[in-house]
Amino acid sequence: MNNGITQKRVNNHLFMQEITRLFREQGKKSVTFVVRGFSMRPFLEDGRDKVILAPPREPEIGDVVLAEVREQIYALHRVIKIENGTYTMRGDGNPLQMTEEFTYEKIIGVADGFVRKGKTVSTDSRKWRWYSATWSALKPLRRILLAIYRRI
Repeated sequence: MNNGITQKRVNNHLFMQEITRLFREQGKKSVTFVVRGFSMRPFLEDGRDKVILAPPREPEIGDVVLAEVREQIYALHRVIKIENGTYTMRGDGNPLQMTEEFTYEKIIGVADGFVRKGKTVSTDSRKWRWYSATWSALKPLRRILLAIYRRI
């Protein structure tokens, strides 16, 4: 059952331009779309989970941001550092040394929530804050935990 929702695959760059247009020209408060890729494992799964994206705002450390990290290359990752107007982010499932940098102008949007296994989780919720803090604290063990997760 698709609840009247049509799914369509489009070029990533065109999709990002459309999200930007919806926020700027139509004043949309949020855009929801299916996550593609494995870099935010274990919380977000490719093709299954969705992100609820809000218009750009100044992100804080721990926020999940969709940004253009290189020309027409986009990433939805967690901000881990802010320094001199430059934001550094990393996917929850990426190796610790794999990071991307961007400036405010490159932000497409900031995650307000996620739909995981059909259940909506707000980034303001206690559950999300607990997950974020716990996963961040487990940095030294991530490779091992992700290896176990992939085998399950």
